[in-house]
Amino acid sequence: MAAGSNCEFLTGDRGKGQQKHRWASPLWSEMYKATVIKGIVVKVNVAFFILLLVSCLLLLLRPSFIFGINSNDNVASLVRCTSRDCKVSVALPNLETSKSNRTKKIAPSFIDFINGNTKIGLVNIEEDDLSDWGMRGKSMTIRFERVSSSIVWDDLFPQWDDEDNSKKPLCPEIPMPDFTRYDEVDVVIARLPCRKPKDGWNRDMFRLQVHMISANLAVRKARRNINGAVKLIFLSKCIPMMDIFRCDDLVAREDEWWMYEANIDKLEDKLRWPLGSCNFALPIWGQGINNELEASKKIISPVPGRREAYATVLHSSDNYVCGAITLAHSIRRSGSTRDLILLHDESIPEDKLNALASVGWILRKITRIRNPRGEPGSYNEYNYTKMRLWQLTEYDKIVFVDGDVLVLRNLDALFSLPQMSAANNNKFIFNTGVIVIEPSNCTFNTLMENHDNLTSYNGGDQGFVNENFVSWHRFPRRMNYLKHITEEQRLIKEDLFKAEPSKLYSIHYIGSKPWNCYRDYDCNWDKEELHVFASDTANQKWWKIYDELDESMKMHCLLSERRKIELLWDRKQAGEIGNPDQHWRINITDPRKDL
Repeated sequence: MAAGSNCEFLTGDRGKGQQKHRWASPLWSEMYKATVIKGIVVKVNVAFFILLLVSCLLLLLRPSFIFGINSNDNVASLVRCTSRDCKVSVALPNLETSKSNRTKKIAPSFIDFINGNTKIGLVNIEEDDLSDWGMRGKSMTIRFERVSSSIVWDDLFPQWDDEDNSKKPLCPEIPMPDFTRYDEVDVVIARLPCRKPKDGWNRDMFRLQVHMISANLAVRKARRNINGAVKLIFLSKCIPMMDIFRCDDLVAREDEWWMYEANIDKLEDKLRWPLGSCNFALPIWGQGINNELEASKKIISPVPGRREAYATVLHSSDNYVCGAITLAHSIRRSGSTRDLILLHDESIPEDKLNALASVGWILRKITRIRNPRGEPGSYNEYNYTKMRLWQLTEYDKIVFVDGDVLVLRNLDALFSLPQMSAANNNKFIFNTGVIVIEPSNCTFNTLMENHDNLTSYNGGDQGFVNENFVSWHRFPRRMNYLKHITEEQRLIKEDLFKAEPSKLYSIHYIGSKPWNCYRDYDCNWDKEELHVFASDTANQKWWKIYDELDESMKMHCLLSERRKIELLWDRKQAGEIGNPDQHWRINITDPRKDL
């Protein structure tokens, strides 16, 4: 029947035939529809009322069922204001601790100290786990807002190129519990997230958060033993982060269980430094005004009873001997009296070792360490030798300085920083030309265990160290200023290089080294692909310090015959191509040309 026509209503008994009546009234049709709709609405309202009543009863009788908190918890205490917003955070079980995702583990034998009176703080673990593991004790679960999945590692380690003048990046806040709500504990037990072997497993924000909560709980609420240490037990397929929990504090390990007796003073000191690279661990000037802070102008004396040293490494050839001689002289002229340690292998000739000793280096002979991914005869083949620095255990702290660095101002303030402190290279990668480390045989052994397991992003030692120490502390680039210049940056950087007194604390001469060029100009100009490393101003700065050396020391900076041929060839190629910088036209007056 066509829409809008009179409706038909069938009546009567089917056995007696059907009688068809026509109802011509449209009003009756509308009334019928309205009655049906009202009936549906009433039913929905009744169902909703019943659901609401049940929810209210559950909330009154079992609040933990609704909010995932204990009945004696204060819901208002779960309000967290971050740098981005303020919201009520409901602490729900994490996926890693929910029943459906939990794998039953056998408790380790070293928990025999836990008894019915032991007070246990649980992080990322539910109390039911303790029963599964057969642990007794008075436990309390530390509730916290899980770090937002929108916050990634790059937010904590942002790219920040113009440290002097640009607006400082906004650091993300990693939510922490309200520790004042919890009593003292005898031991902290935590489940550490581990997504290994997925890419980026060691730069997981939730993993970092659980580490930081565990460390803060230990410092604020854990009881110390007579040696000033606190107990922490971790369950994880991955080794706990060496950046936070020192390898030397590991006292027991079984399967995926790790127990630490952490030195509380060292752990507390670690926590007071800014996390990530969006803040300086050591600011040396007022933000945005380029005025130096008074503390950066002082030479920091060694802490009584603590041994500290600068160190560098020479291996596989004597190509960096001249650089190391000039480096030692530059450190001493800056006013530092710290020890100077030089690690070397058998490739350094006796006469050059004598020269290195005469400028202040304390010599230590070592066996070099091969890079498992280094090509035979390549620059990277033995650059894992730098890991030997962690074996200098007679020192509490080492500031490593590469042999191609020139110190222009005192760097002793770096000894106040923790391991791992460095200058930014690119986003979450730090540059290993100047770093602060804390020697430890345990750390060295761990690095060797990771020798084949962690892949270096650049195939060298810098990438390997970065993979082992992912949560590092940033000091300003002026303390390890890379001689890398794009054309857009050239005017600004050249002004920094020429400033007297120096505004830079050191220059890191990446690219062709000054002692491997004629002193008349920076030979990086002779190759187009090396122009980003070229600066005559920075080059002259190095030669100015070289000129202060004793003549007997300068003899170790001569050019080999092979190197002279290479320089001649590069100049010739630059001339044939017609490099517009015209450096290939400069007359060579360097006396080393004829020596």
